[in-house]
Amino acid sequence: MALLIELWRWLRATPRRRDVSDAVAVLIVGLSLILADLMPTLTDLPTTPVPAPWHAIPLVVGAAIMLGKRRHPIAALIAGAAVLAVDTVMGLSLGVMLVFIDLLYSAALFASARAVRVLLTTAAAIIAGSALAAWVASGDPRLGFFIGLQAFALLATPIWWGTSVRQQKELADLAHERVADAERLALLRQAERLRDERERMARDLHDAISGNLSAIAITTEAALARPDGGADRAALLAARRSSVAALTEMRSMITLLRAGDEPELAPARLSDPVELAGLGVAHGLNLTLPARFGADGLPAAVDQAGFRILQEALTNATKHGAGRVEARLTDDDGTLVIEVSNAVGPARRGDAPGYGLEIMAERATAVGGSCRAGPDGGRWLVQARLPAVAVDPADRPLAATTPGEPTPSGIRNGDHTSREHP
Repeated sequence: MALLIELWRWLRATPRRRDVSDAVAVLIVGLSLILADLMPTLTDLPTTPVPAPWHAIPLVVGAAIMLGKRRHPIAALIAGAAVLAVDTVMGLSLGVMLVFIDLLYSAALFASARAVRVLLTTAAAIIAGSALAAWVASGDPRLGFFIGLQAFALLATPIWWGTSVRQQKELADLAHERVADAERLALLRQAERLRDERERMARDLHDAISGNLSAIAITTEAALARPDGGADRAALLAARRSSVAALTEMRSMITLLRAGDEPELAPARLSDPVELAGLGVAHGLNLTLPARFGADGLPAAVDQAGFRILQEALTNATKHGAGRVEARLTDDDGTLVIEVSNAVGPARRGDAPGYGLEIMAERATAVGGSCRAGPDGGRWLVQARLPAVAVDPADRPLAATTPGEPTPSGIRNGDHTSREHP
């Protein structure tokens, strides 16, 4: 029993299989009736009976026509009507009647709404016309009623059945569309709530934090401008740098929040030729990025970290070094190498130790790279090596940024000189 159920499900799994199984079933039933010599005479119309095996020919033709009932329902119905007419002249068989009934049902189910209306009108005219013609030809109203009843059973019943199934299918499709519309509306409302929440978070960040950070930056800048900064200068310098960096990060966060689901890179990135050229002009350099790293060749985090490392190294070299600054960006087998060097400048009184080396090392380590700084052949060299692929946080090496731990250059963090390198 289970095997038969599985076979039935396989036969009815697709529309094409259903059409083929319907045609085969009708053909088998029709041939069985012909072999059993069950050839009914359903009307009193004059016919020319032929031997039963001859009815197999229109039956096979009708079964073949059933294969196109879904794609071309009206054309299949017209061809089926012609086969029925031929078979009726031969004496009529139940198998061909089943073919015609199935084609009527399929036309009512699959044809266009306009074609169904035409079909209903035509069927009504045929029923009424056949009943009237039989009445007039025989003079017996009972025969006319009988013929009309047979025409109604043959034509109206499958059409009514098909239109009923069609209406139920349309109602089911409408219900599915309403459910889909409700789901889309719910998604739109959810997206709207998320946008509102993002906007609220952006406003809160701006209103609650931006003003305080700006005040800190302005106050510390004013204090640093005073000649009597004294022992507090290092703390003021650190506070100002932290507040400016926090303002930059907060602006990026606000931009991302207001951008919604579309990811955006931070404004400063190495792959932006305008940003890179501007940084080079500011320091009298011609900076170029290797071609393989341009146009989305770097992950966003590496792109941004590399720009900030380069910017910090150039700023330190210009501010604390001596002579011309040299900088280059190279490709070492898929690794982006940033090198900035210049002559070591004299230590100046009043300069305070900074955190530039530590911050650069942290930025490099955060993206799976490394950064070292120290003397190199009479010059001060900052070298950062950044991978050109994203690194999972779990795979990142621990940064040697804890005070007292040695960096790759051999200098201990926190042992920075007045120029952030000697």
